[in-house]
Parts: sequence; structure tokens; C-alpha cells
Amino acid sequence: MSKYPRDEFDKIPETSSRQGVHRERLIPSRTGGLALIITVGVLALVLGLAAYFVIPRLGIGQDAGAPPPAAESPAATESTGAEPTETEPAEVSPSATPTPSASPSPTPSPTPTATVDRAQPVVVLNGSGVGGLGASISARIAGDGWTTAQVANWAGTPLQSSVIFYNGADQLPNAEALAQLLGIPSLMDSAEFSMVTVVAGPGFH
Repeated sequence: MSKYPRDEFDKIPETSSRQGVHRERLIPSRTGGLALIITVGVLALVLGLAAYFVIPRLGIGQDAGAPPPAAESPAATESTGAEPTETEPAEVSPSATPTPSASPSPTPSPTPTATVDRAQPVVVLNGSGVGGLGASISARIAGDGWTTAQVANWAGTPLQSSVIFYNGADQLPNAEALAQLLGIPSLMDSAEFSMVTVVAGPGFH
């Protein structure tokens, strides 16, 4: 028998299935506390895993200190649409100096040249000492369209070779044409002869 006085908890009906109710309040259940600790640990582990794997993927907390990018103006946006083309600067030699353009020189007007005039009469003189040579030369030039004004012997200083005399630039073309026809290379400008004069000297053939 207990030495303590009986109280309301000692009066338990015989048919009641509840026993030791008063002891449940006095002795805490160890199983319930252990389950609570395990539950809290599991929740902490789940939260830690979520913070380690999920939060970096969501980008939370990243670039917190970086300032937000400045909004681009419409003009800048349009300018970035086309790529700028670069022009290379022209290379300038330091020693290069501008060359003055040469002024065109005046073209001289062509001077009228005298032409061969076979209508002008020709004098034929024989200074070779061979008889009949003057008449032979007259016939030869007549075949080329020339007119003979006189056929005679040479009365001047004896010549060493054949020569054709002419008077001025107007008669020069006729003298050159006769020199080519007769094969006489020597020409002489002389005012003593009024017409082109062919003088056959030694060795003429």
C-alpha cells in the first residue's frame, strides 16, 4: 500500500482500457523526440541541397553588385545594324612633290612645200668631153616628162664630177627630182643660173 493519499487517478474502472495515464504526463516519450530530430535533420538536408543545386540555376543572387546595363538609344541601335566600312588612308610619300603639268607647246603650222613642176624648162650642159652626151641626157629627161630649154657644152671651170645647179628654194624640188633620175648626188644653189641646169662632168654614165 502507498503511503500517499488516494486521488482521482487511483479511481480507475476495471473495464477501462486506459492505464497509467497519469504516468504519461510525468515521463516524456523518447520516441517522439527522436522522430522530431530526424524530421528536422531531413528538412535541413533537403533545404541545403535545394540551395546548392536549384538556386544557382535560377540566377538568384548572381551579379548583385553589377549595375544594370544602360539602355541603348534608338540611334545607337540603328547604327549597329550596318557594319562600318573602313577606308584605308592613301599612302603619301614624304618626298613626293606635285609635278606641274606641262603646258602644251604650240604646234607649228606646216610651211607650204614646193612641189616638182616638170613644166619648168631645164638646161643641159656637157662638161664631160664626150660628144653627144648632152643630147642623150636631154632625151632621157624628156622621157620623164621634162622640157629641155637648151643643150650646150659647159664653158666654165673644168668639173671633177657632175652637178645640178638651182636658184632658190622654189627650184630645189625640181633639182632633187632630176638628181634622183640621173643619179647625180651633187646639188648647188647658185644665183647665176635662172633655171635648173644639169652639168654632166667626167665619169657621167
